[in-house]
Amino acid sequence: MNRDSAKRAPAPRLRARLREATGEAIRAAAEEVLGEQGFGARMEDIAERAGVSVGTLYNHFEDRNALLLELIRVRREALLAQVDAVVAEVEGRPVREQLQAVLEKVFAHFRQHARFFANVMQSEVLRGSGLPQRGGTLSELTKRLEQLVQRGVAAGELRREDSELYATLLVGMARSLLLRVAETKRPEELDRGAQVLLQVFLKGIEV
Repeated sequence: MNRDSAKRAPAPRLRARLREATGEAIRAAAEEVLGEQGFGARMEDIAERAGVSVGTLYNHFEDRNALLLELIRVRREALLAQVDAVVAEVEGRPVREQLQAVLEKVFAHFRQHARFFANVMQSEVLRGSGLPQRGGTLSELTKRLEQLVQRGVAAGELRREDSELYATLLVGMARSLLLRVAETKRPEELDRGAQVLLQVFLKGIEV
């Protein structure tokens, strides 16, 4: 590699970093605009909020559905990564504390992106659009909660009978609470709701 090529080498990496930074700015702006206006928001409004031209926006995303799909994917992966970190961190604690820690993380993520997720949960636009459905995230959360349930069963803290249903039931209860918060637009209810949810859930399955 000669001196000139060495000088040119960082340019592709710099372009990649700039493209990723622009993409993140667009995603952040899209979350705000879609949360405010719903999934019918104009791409022009998203571009203006992101501080980029409409042409730049379309260089990154083919259309609004592509942008929405990417935004859902990124936020979903962020949530699951946070949940995975919590699952690893709380291993060895009483199962009640483990479940509470995971629920708190899920609800905190919802609060952080409340308006956007409220639209995701309530929107009919996703149906038949080719965009990922809510079940994908719920399925992944169920798998992680099943891991905690099995820890609790193995430790003798939870009943073994019908334990294969516990995680599914807990996710269903959590989803119902999130839907209520989305409909009432009162995310402050999540803290109290999470406590009640866990109390009711564990009352019937703790040993």
